Amino acid sequence: MKILLVEDEVKIRQGLRSLVESILPGQAELAEAANGREAWERLKTQDGVDLVITDIRMNEMDGIELLKRAQQAYPDIVFVIVSGYDEFVYAREALRHGVADYLLKPIDRVEMARVLTRIRDKLAARKGERAEGDPNPGGEDNERLIIRKVKELVNDSLDRDISLQFLAERVYLHPKYLSDMFKRETGQNLSDYVTERRMNRARKLLKETALKIPDIAELCGFANHKYFRALFKQQTGATPTEYRED
Repeated sequence: MKILLVEDEVKIRQGLRSLVESILPGQAELAEAANGREAWERLKTQDGVDLVITDIRMNEMDGIELLKRAQQAYPDIVFVIVSGYDEFVYAREALRHGVADYLLKPIDRVEMARVLTRIRDKLAARKGERAEGDPNPGGEDNERLIIRKVKELVNDSLDRDISLQFLAERVYLHPKYLSDMFKRETGQNLSDYVTERRMNRARKLLKETALKIPDIAELCGFANHKYFRALFKQQTGATPTEYRED
């Protein structure tokens, strides 16, 4: 993933780089710009930027103007805005222009990890779809479409409390009907699918990041990291620490 960091304060920009590198070690190609104008010039000359993480208020060109220009010229680039607590008016404008997320200063490590891993997974899925095409265009019936939507909801919400009610409301079905449909179509209980996806994310984060285990537990939807450790061992036969060190 190619990431452009845009921040006019050198120390903050260096801190952003260190934070991203600790969350995505070896997975991100990082470039930096000191303001929006410099970032805009980089975007025009540097191919394949996937993600721009930018401050809002900067000299030369601010983050909002950079976002507007980039959306017109490079609509596939994902933007994350960084702002202070007193800049919500700017953040709200950024949200109206379709940013993927915004982070408040000082940036929380877990929140940054949540945002980066979600964007990384979505970008990977997007690139995979473009490479493979639709394997069955127009051939899915309504139930299969609903199951696919539910799986997308689960994968986009692994850091939250995913209840049957939560999912059912978003596909406009009765919870019992959705539960039965999911089992019938996939051969797997919905709750087991959620746990499976959480464990897959946990294994990925343990191997690919330097995040602490309580942070990984939170990113995988477990408020209680002791329960996460116990469930992880039950599911994989190893503790999170043992799995990371193996």
